[in-house]
Amino acid sequence: MKIINVELTVKPGMQKDYEAFIDKLVQGSRGEAGNVSYDHFKKIGSDNEYEIIEHWKDADAVEFHNNTPHFQAFLSGVGDFLTKDPVIIRMDYQPE
Repeated sequence: MKIINVELTVKPGMQKDYEAFIDKLVQGSRGEAGNVSYDHFKKIGSDNEYEIIEHWKDADAVEFHNNTPHFQAFLSGVGDFLTKDPVIIRMDYQPE
C-alpha cells in the first residue's frame, strides 16, 4: 500500500474558499479505483493548517490518480491558497 501525507498552510482569510476548492479533489479521489481512503483534516489548534492523508492500493493507483482531471485542477490552483509549498511525505506499507 502507498501512503501519502500532504501538509498545507492556507493564507489567512482564505480557509472557506480553500475548503470548497479541496472538496472537489477529495470527492473525486475517493471514487477512484485503487483508492483505499482519502481524507482531509484541519489541524487541531490551527486556523489555517490542513493535512491530506491518502491510502492507495499500489503505485499504479497513485500514477492513475496523478493524471486525473481533479488532481490536475488541484495542482494548477492550490498555489493561490497557500503561504508556502506543501510538505509531502510518501510511505510504503506492507501488511504482515
